[in-house]
Amino acid sequence: MPIPFREVIAAPDLPTGFTDVAMMHRYLDAGSPAGDIIYLGFGETWTNVAPGLAAALATPLPSHSHGYVISQYGLPRLQRILRSYISATHRLPSGIEAGRDYEVAATSGGTRNTMFDFLRMLRNDPTVGAVDRPDQTPVLVAPLPGWGYAGIADSLGYRTRFLPLRDDEGCQPSLEAFDELLDSVMADPRHKLAVVVINAQHSPTAINWPADTVRHLIRRTLHAGAAVLIDDAYYAVHDPGLTPTSALRLLLEELEHAPPAARRRWLAVRSLGKQFHCNGWGLGAATADPATLDTLLNTIQLHRGFAAAVPLQEAMGTWLENPEAQHYLDHMNQQYAAKRAAIGEFIRRNLAYPPDACQLGECTAFLRMKIPFPGPRDGESLEAFREECLNRTGVLLGIDRWATDPSGAAAQEPANFRVFLGPPQEVLIEALARLAAAGYSYQP
Repeated sequence: MPIPFREVIAAPDLPTGFTDVAMMHRYLDAGSPAGDIIYLGFGETWTNVAPGLAAALATPLPSHSHGYVISQYGLPRLQRILRSYISATHRLPSGIEAGRDYEVAATSGGTRNTMFDFLRMLRNDPTVGAVDRPDQTPVLVAPLPGWGYAGIADSLGYRTRFLPLRDDEGCQPSLEAFDELLDSVMADPRHKLAVVVINAQHSPTAINWPADTVRHLIRRTLHAGAAVLIDDAYYAVHDPGLTPTSALRLLLEELEHAPPAARRRWLAVRSLGKQFHCNGWGLGAATADPATLDTLLNTIQLHRGFAAAVPLQEAMGTWLENPEAQHYLDHMNQQYAAKRAAIGEFIRRNLAYPPDACQLGECTAFLRMKIPFPGPRDGESLEAFREECLNRTGVLLGIDRWATDPSGAAAQEPANFRVFLGPPQEVLIEALARLAAAGYSYQP
């Protein structure tokens, strides 16, 4: 069933920061010349919410769930469920105790808001301060390609430095490059290493970082006196048989040997929307040291509002207690693995892609493929090329934005299309078939 895009994207007369909106309006206004839009650039399907979760929301909810919840930790029932859920799914050892070593909150408004509040807390709380002197600039280190961490960090006065994930290194973090990057930040008296982002189920490369790698990143960060921000948006989304690296578990193990001050300087966020195709609900879990979570929720978050989306939290609690939730997640992961294999086979056979020109991955909801021939013309931007592809095929793909690295450290990395795997397999194959029919291929 075609998605009613005009109902989910901003009206053309309203300002927006998403270039995709303007592209889609122009395409729709032209009468969708290449067929209905197949949108694979953003991690959203709009139509694939877990049926059991939707049913839980459709069931009459307790009347109290329509009022304020006077707890910044979220609906008490969901908070208790997530406390157990985080411990079980991240395989936390029995010696690590909730309420003592960490605490969990049910969050609403999306992981972006929670990360923003954490970075703001580091700027405002002198006990975990992001800088030592007013004239210093705090630095956040993040992987590239990656999620738009700079979009929240830079707005708070941070400077974002990037750790390039290079194709010739399997898009794994280089420990040598990481150490050199941290050393360079710490050597500049104008800057202070403030935060390091760990995204172990990495988006968009779809690579699960090994435990030894993640442990090194965490240990070095703690030793440098910086905060750790664990982004577990896709922790539960991975190929069957893969045990995802639990950065949270590794961090809690490392904290046992870290200086006392380090215990305050960390946060782990987990998205529930990515697991169950309900991004618009904005629900997730925040895990941190109990004192940090207290400040984050009861002071920083309270500056802008109370806990919200309580009916959604009620339904999510019911869903997580239902064994069908895990069955749904297992089935979704099986489908993702099948889609990766089918796409890999199709683009090799029909778009002349050699194995080293596509990165099928093993986790998250994305895969990557090198920009096909003919590619951008001389002087043409990647955005213009992407819109040309939309106009010729009706397919709108994402692009890894290496150009966001102001240092130019990754400027020579070839560009990639980012393919979202959420739609049904037949829709994904149709999208690729349209590319092939329009003459797009890896080799001319």
